[in-house]
Amino acid sequence: MSRNKSSKARKCPVCNEPMCRNGFTKAGAQRWKCDACRLSSTMKRQDPTRMAEFRAFVAWLTGKQSMGEAAAGLGLKRKAFARRTAWCWRVEPALPSVPRAHRYVMTDGTYVPYGWCLLVLTGDDGRPIAWQWCSAETRPAYLQLFRGTKRPSSLVCDGGQGCLTAAETRWKEVPVQRCLVHVLRNTRVDLTNKPRSAAGRTLLKLARGLTEISTADGAAAWLADLNAWHGEHGDYLKERTTAKQDPAHAKGRKWWWTHERLRRAYFRLVRLNRAGMLFAFCDPAVVKGDATLPSTTNQLEGGVNAVVKRTLDHHRGLSEAHMRRCCEWAVYMLTADPDPVSFVTPDHWKSIRKEPAEDDAPTPGTLTGVQLPAAGIDAYEGGLGIRKGWAGRSH
Repeated sequence: MSRNKSSKARKCPVCNEPMCRNGFTKAGAQRWKCDACRLSSTMKRQDPTRMAEFRAFVAWLTGKQSMGEAAAGLGLKRKAFARRTAWCWRVEPALPSVPRAHRYVMTDGTYVPYGWCLLVLTGDDGRPIAWQWCSAETRPAYLQLFRGTKRPSSLVCDGGQGCLTAAETRWKEVPVQRCLVHVLRNTRVDLTNKPRSAAGRTLLKLARGLTEISTADGAAAWLADLNAWHGEHGDYLKERTTAKQDPAHAKGRKWWWTHERLRRAYFRLVRLNRAGMLFAFCDPAVVKGDATLPSTTNQLEGGVNAVVKRTLDHHRGLSEAHMRRCCEWAVYMLTADPDPVSFVTPDHWKSIRKEPAEDDAPTPGTLTGVQLPAAGIDAYEGGLGIRKGWAGRSH
């Protein structure tokens, strides 16, 4: 009797030879048999089951469902779902390569638990291009983030020194637009929300108007107002305090600027404008034709970083390794055509057996391990000694 040797025949787990169909079991499952070693098996296929587990895992990890709700979708209990999907944590996502150069790229970092910072780079379509884990937003971290990305027409960032230095290294003389929301935040840190001086209140009002500018004419009018402010309060900025006037705050100095925070806020605006980073988004030399350039990193903050934060909020209590994997999947799912299943291989769901550690100590559960009490404890007074007779007898 010849058996059907299908092109989809399974491999024998013993001799690795093709197996043939050999009828069905009473339950209706396909039976397979190897002609070489005579092994017969139903060989239940694991791929569909594992893929269903992985899809449920990704949907739970990047969604709002609780683990109990995700488990109910597979007809499982919460603990069974956690056990069945434990292998899914080993699947590592990766962003697709970017073959084209973007008109602009946007980058920013978001800090997450365990002291990690996740740097994300997005293109002009708002989709993630690359990510990089680091402990701080340093030059080496940004260099690694920019690695492999073609030179863009411009860069939008928060203006951190590590980012600017790395961008100048990777993309020589690339135009940079400093996020105006970050500029306003820095100004508020120096002046507070309620400055005491009239000069501080006027400068804060000017800084708040930055985010409302959308054209080159509006930028020119704003710069004219800034020059007028300096003409009115220039002498106020030059005031000094000597050590004789305020010895308590001298700290070894002979003199210092009386309004240091106000000076820092004003000259930051002047420095950014001179560097071309304040209004690059409306500079015809940077923005050519009908193209547009964002003046803030809100696209990244609200489109990627906020999603990462919300995802972690839905899964509070993850371990450090699982927290990082959760962030990576949250970013990957924001790509144009995410395909999580493409990263799964049979090696991921294979169980990893841990080799027993060599130890000369008594094995727990043996006679020696049970009889030896802990140091400083009287075994018989503590009730840990060997008892004889009927334990349930009362006196």
